[in-house]
Amino acid sequence: MTGLLSSLTQIALLRKDPGNLPSSAASVAFFVLLFAATDLVLIWLDVNDHLIARTILDIAFALSFVGILLALTGRMHRYAQTVIAIFGTDLLLTPAVIALLLLRSPAKSNIAVALFSTAGTVLVVVWYLLIVGHILRSALDTGLVTGFAIAVTWWFAAHALSLAFFGAPP
Repeated sequence: MTGLLSSLTQIALLRKDPGNLPSSAASVAFFVLLFAATDLVLIWLDVNDHLIARTILDIAFALSFVGILLALTGRMHRYAQTVIAIFGTDLLLTPAVIALLLLRSPAKSNIAVALFSTAGTVLVVVWYLLIVGHILRSALDTGLVTGFAIAVTWWFAAHALSLAFFGAPP
């Protein structure tokens, strides 16, 4: 497990690609379950509305987006490692996202906290998109700019889908 955590950290730092991650269905299921648990917490802290439905949508969209992307490029053999890398690196960033979400209340009365929270959120989102771009670059044998562009497209599509199903957050 330490080796897997080390590999995910190296991927998050853009030093390694997901090629040395496990590629079993059991590993994918494990990371999907871990992602579901943390996604529930994040949704609860963020919008606290339709928790299970939003989590199911997040997982279904991520799995299908990656699957379609890899199928269209003839690289389905990289599916498990790509999914594990995306969900695993997301798990690494979750503590920072939780901390930023917990700063929302103090940010309402303190401009410095609000600025820190906003800047931190932008930084984490951009870094995550860069990580996903790095993972997709490797999975698709393309450049980082292309991988990043696909990651940004995925992020906007996921948010648009969430808005279409659940409306604007309360």
